[in-house]
Amino acid sequence: MGRPLGVLSIVSLLGILPAFTNIKLGSLQVEDFVLVLLLGFCVAKYLSSGFSFRISSKLSSLFRSYGLLLLALFVMAVLALRLTFYPLDEVSLLKRPLFFSLSKLLQLAAIVCGFLWLTNVLVVEKKLLVRAMSVYWRTGVLTSWYALLSWLVVTIGHVDPSSTLGSILGAYSVDYAVRARGFFNEGGPFGIFVISAVVIGLLRRHMTGRRLGLANVAALFLAFVSSESKAAFFLVLLLVLYLVIAAASFRKKVAYFILSTVIFCSVAAWLNLPLFLSGYINSYHRVEDNVAALGRDPNAVLGRVAALYIVPRMISAHPITGVGIGNYPLMRNDPHYLGSLPTITDVEDLPAIGIPGITAEIGIPATLWLMFLLLAPFWACRKKASLIGAAAIFQLLAHTFGVQLTFFYPWFVSACAFAASSYEQGGYISQLQRSPLRILLRSVAIPVSPISTGVH
Repeated sequence: MGRPLGVLSIVSLLGILPAFTNIKLGSLQVEDFVLVLLLGFCVAKYLSSGFSFRISSKLSSLFRSYGLLLLALFVMAVLALRLTFYPLDEVSLLKRPLFFSLSKLLQLAAIVCGFLWLTNVLVVEKKLLVRAMSVYWRTGVLTSWYALLSWLVVTIGHVDPSSTLGSILGAYSVDYAVRARGFFNEGGPFGIFVISAVVIGLLRRHMTGRRLGLANVAALFLAFVSSESKAAFFLVLLLVLYLVIAAASFRKKVAYFILSTVIFCSVAAWLNLPLFLSGYINSYHRVEDNVAALGRDPNAVLGRVAALYIVPRMISAHPITGVGIGNYPLMRNDPHYLGSLPTITDVEDLPAIGIPGITAEIGIPATLWLMFLLLAPFWACRKKASLIGAAAIFQLLAHTFGVQLTFFYPWFVSACAFAASSYEQGGYISQLQRSPLRILLRSVAIPVSPISTGVH
């Protein structure tokens, strides 16, 4: 029986919209509206059906656990009202204490609902899983080509990033280089998105046998390199390290180790990684000197460098309940956290340092709870093919390296990995397909020697 058109449309939208985070209505991404509408539909259906919900038995405990976590975050957001807030200049109601937390909590609830709904429909019907992965893969390839073309335009035309043209191109110039960003604000999250597209492409190849194509793989690789995303670089290394550990044979372990070494050396040389890392370390140790010399320069008083200074103090002051989900911009100007940093109220500053930034807002216990839930798909996939395990652990790594919880693409990858594991049965997929390295080589039409599977 075919699926309703509405289900197919939502699955397709959830596979396309995560690539377009720069397309917004107000402060919300377009995907947020789809997810909020989906949340409203699911809540209405839950209420109208006598507080019952048809969900796969594999997801029922995850559904309850996420529900309890969201309830706990709501309670902690209310408890955070005891704190002194330092509001932003923007007078919007949603930027005020409690309302800020409630809006972020609603956004997270919509994300979780989207993840559970998507996983539920993909587990039920394999055709939907293949469709979802195909849409996501093609979107990743197309946005990579757009980013590369934009990179060429900015490089050749010396486009000013503050100009109208510069604001719509998928690349931008900084002091030291031109970086690809696709439809993201900057190269960092775009690089991680490109890696997610590669993971989904390999997972699709694993499930269907469809090749990725040499041109597609080249576009994704060049987009990844051109993004100059240090976070994506380290994420790739950890994924390859996982494949090394999970590989069944010594030969595979050696192959993955050589692959990871080549990737590390090549990309590290391209990015001049030692210089970048030393720059971050020096900026952190000399943050007070930089503030005195540079004043309110955003590179010195906003983002990661400032968060590395502020977040540890925040966690130390509120280790159990945090300052409330979404409240970092309203609390970072507290003199107890700022030290010598200047007060910033004209922009919404975000920590962008991953798990520590999340911990500052929701506390240590809730963060551990969240990490446990993010690992649930991996736990379900741990005995499956190593590629499925790598896809399942992608989300936790992405959030660890700074991807916001309210970006849907890591959740999409987890949903696909979880669903793929439900179709993975002994002997269903050949040994050739179980090797991610061989999948990649075969996908770009590079011949490899056959392996006997022992299954006839």
